[in-house]
Amino acid sequence: MRQPPELWSTLSFNLLILLVGGVLATISSLAYRREGDRSFLVATLGFVVTTGGVLTIATYQTMVKRSYVLGGVELLRLQTIQGILILLGFSTLLYSLYRY
Repeated sequence: MRQPPELWSTLSFNLLILLVGGVLATISSLAYRREGDRSFLVATLGFVVTTGGVLTIATYQTMVKRSYVLGGVELLRLQTIQGILILLGFSTLLYSLYRY
């Protein structure tokens, strides 16, 4: 079955989000190792959780369901999980900045 171009653009952007989120987490981790300030370690966790939250739906579609078609309730559940992870990640980043 031929996949729609929207699927490939979504996967491409999710790959870029993974790359940028990974770079941010790595920089934050290196700052923690260099400075020893725990707020950088907390920021690393925040970047990882936020990036994971953004990638929730694409990961589910490609690795779990293996289909780009999602039903109504299924999509709402995934969006809720995604929202919770992004909120936790941003909250962790906020805490990290507050501590710094």
